[in-house]
Amino acid sequence: MESQALLTVGEEEVSWGQSLKYLQASGKLQSFVTEIVAQYVIEKELQSRKDIDVDQAIIQQAIIDFRLQRKLEDQEKFQEWLKQNGINYNALESQIVNSFRLKQLKDSITSERIEEYFNQRKAGLDSVILSRIVVQDKELVDALYRKIVEDGAKFEDLAKEYSVTNDKNFNGIMGVVSLASLPEDLRDTINSANSGDILGPFKTNQFWSIFRLEQLQGASLDNPEIKKKLNSELFERWITEQLQNKKITLHVNE
Repeated sequence: MESQALLTVGEEEVSWGQSLKYLQASGKLQSFVTEIVAQYVIEKELQSRKDIDVDQAIIQQAIIDFRLQRKLEDQEKFQEWLKQNGINYNALESQIVNSFRLKQLKDSITSERIEEYFNQRKAGLDSVILSRIVVQDKELVDALYRKIVEDGAKFEDLAKEYSVTNDKNFNGIMGVVSLASLPEDLRDTINSANSGDILGPFKTNQFWSIFRLEQLQGASLDNPEIKKKLNSELFERWITEQLQNKKITLHVNE
């Protein structure tokens, strides 16, 4: 392998063996090998699955959509794009076919497991929209809390005036935050709160914070992004399972 060239840089050939050593030196060899092995597992499974097939009409429509999205309806522009990207039409078609076959494989492997997996992961997938006021003084945070809860002061105005975080420029709105990423005491309070409730004060390091719950967003499998994420996680687990009893040896000649 050492003598076989992988690529040429200028006038000098770089062998497979040397390339692998470069990857090892950069700390990227493991991810390189992992990707190769994953593709090996996928290809072997696809070869054994006679139920996975893609209708030619679907492929052709996908190619049409691909060209329309990139404004490549003109044949000359399309050919130029292929040339610039170092592929031909058959290679592009093959990539599209493989993407459809991979999706079918993923769905067939994960469909019976995804609901149970979702239930296991749901607590970590729920998200929340919060606004906050962050200050360094305990007396100040208590005073601000009373102003809001007892005197009816506007949370947004106090956030702009007193908060030390950058989100004060957006009325204190933090945006969407993973519920699992929040401190346990805040998370527990949110789970029993309603939209609009003022929560706190809470201490984090040297800072004190009060929050307003804007919206609790429960995760759902009806959310395409969540379903896609879980499908990918389950599929990666399946690949790992396929390799559990297989010995993998990397051959690099010195």
